[in-house]
Amino acid sequence: MDTLWHTGWPATNSDLDKAELTCSFTDPPPPRLGILRYGRMKQSLLRSVLRKEVVGLARLTVIILAIFLFLLEFGYRADAATSELLDQLGYGLVIAAAFVTLGSLLRTYLRGIHLRKAELAWLLAAVLLILSRPSGLDGWAGGHRWPYLAFLLFFVFIELSRLELGRNTVLFNPALLFTTSFVLLIAVGAALFMLPNATTRPIGMVDAIFTATSAVCVTGLSTIDVGQDLTSIGQWVLLLLIQLGGLGVMTFTSFFAFFFKGRTSLEEQLRIRDISQTSLGTARSFIVQVILFTLAVELIGMVFIYFSVSQDIFTDMGDRLFFSLFHSVSAFNNAGFSTRSFGMYELPFRFNYSLMWVLALLFIFGGLGFGIIFNFSRYVRLWIFGRVRRLFTGQSPERHPRLVNLSSRLVLQVTSTLIAFGTMAVLVFEWNGALAEHSTWWGRLSTAFFTGVAPRTAGFNVVDYSALSMPTLMITLLLMYIGASPGSTGGGIKTTTFGVATLNIFATARGRKRLEYGGREITNMTIRRAFSAIVLSLVFLGLATTVVASLEPDQQLLPIAFECFSAFSTTGLSMGVTSELGGTARLALVVVMFVGRVSALTLLIGVLRQVQNTHYRYPKEDLLIN
Repeated sequence: MDTLWHTGWPATNSDLDKAELTCSFTDPPPPRLGILRYGRMKQSLLRSVLRKEVVGLARLTVIILAIFLFLLEFGYRADAATSELLDQLGYGLVIAAAFVTLGSLLRTYLRGIHLRKAELAWLLAAVLLILSRPSGLDGWAGGHRWPYLAFLLFFVFIELSRLELGRNTVLFNPALLFTTSFVLLIAVGAALFMLPNATTRPIGMVDAIFTATSAVCVTGLSTIDVGQDLTSIGQWVLLLLIQLGGLGVMTFTSFFAFFFKGRTSLEEQLRIRDISQTSLGTARSFIVQVILFTLAVELIGMVFIYFSVSQDIFTDMGDRLFFSLFHSVSAFNNAGFSTRSFGMYELPFRFNYSLMWVLALLFIFGGLGFGIIFNFSRYVRLWIFGRVRRLFTGQSPERHPRLVNLSSRLVLQVTSTLIAFGTMAVLVFEWNGALAEHSTWWGRLSTAFFTGVAPRTAGFNVVDYSALSMPTLMITLLLMYIGASPGSTGGGIKTTTFGVATLNIFATARGRKRLEYGGREITNMTIRRAFSAIVLSLVFLGLATTVVASLEPDQQLLPIAFECFSAFSTTGLSMGVTSELGGTARLALVVVMFVGRVSALTLLIGVLRQVQNTHYRYPKEDLLIN
């Protein structure tokens, strides 16, 4: 028997049975026997109660029931008896979610994996929420179930973030995954808008799809009056769709998975890297920075908007707070939606110049791109730190060569040029036109700046675009077509594409064989992608304008073209024909908005089979051009 306890580890189950039979009941069990029993119990739990399939099925059941509860709670009006039933269901689902979380934690612990502090804190929150009811501390009782609903909402989002795509190379395709996430979000949004509690009047399926697509694609075009046709629940749904669509569904799911799932597989890290367009080592930290930066900027913007508007134009403080929050999120995500029937053109907002500057700065920041903002902010932070260090210590600041990368330099240069160009163009062509109603030079400058920046996919308007002069409309079309910067919440062909194309034109005209900028040579692949994006966008815009114009023969060509450019660039500006379009034309614009958001090149990359590098090259030959 002594030989058994000194044999190699691990012992088999038969060894354990033999040891238990040969041990006397009066003798103390050897230490090895306790370890073996614990290992056997652990394996038994992992193979029965805490089996992966069992925990997954319980998790899926709670998710489905929670979604069902959300639909009943927000989609329909309930009487007293039904409300009490929903309250019981919500409390029961919180208990079930706590057990699912506990089972997941036990499974993680028994497998020898480090427990996440975020998941432990989440379980503690569930326990406190459960104990608050029998202890009489649930002050929200009496029909107000928002703590239960908030907990279940985050639970559903967190658990969905845990899902893995496996090793299917088709699903792993980042372009196809990015596109599919937008399709699913649009479908869910359209279904939510058709619920009775979401609207003040019944809206058709086409209008629901159009509104959901416009929100997810952060466009701003609308066939309904957001302020009149949507209830407060409908406006919250719209706000959530704007936030998810602006940053991308995969950004949020990756963020929650980082905190509550802990480890990620190599394929998931590669997916995050391809979607966020960063390196593999910094992909997860970049996602966290994007979420935290977005929430911080939107909170700051909400505060500034709140103090920029007067309380006299709102029914109460809650209305004023929601107005500030909604427009901060809408502006930063370049959505252009407003809770007012005429948007920022409504009195007195179109004469509120401080509000114009706050909104303009928000959608400029949102349109720069997160990578560019983080890269340039790091340079500014190190520059300030170096100057402070030299002031107090006398030491020379450290040199950081090439800290601002080439993309950041090109984006900042093109963006500042387009802002100045758009502002000057509006001042010149609309001084005695749309700007004439502003009596002061500051009012005209503020309105011109806002109008010159808004076509860069922002969507807010403080002028009547149907009354603008032809030169201003042509410049607006150009600005909408260029759009925002890559990696941002805006659309268009992007400032880098426009910058590379412009540099290539001058390089070709001067006979240069290489494209150089900022002391670097731009790769041939970058030039090819820019050229492909421009050609595909022009071809698609031509087809879209032709289709919509043929479906709406009573409309003039310029308003139709303006609408298509606005939809493709996800700008949201209109000459007033959106609500006049028929159902088929609206569905055509839905396709235009979707293609403009995910880009035609991304769709081709996701659909077409990627060709691996070949090991041969054909002889080169020039073709006749011009």
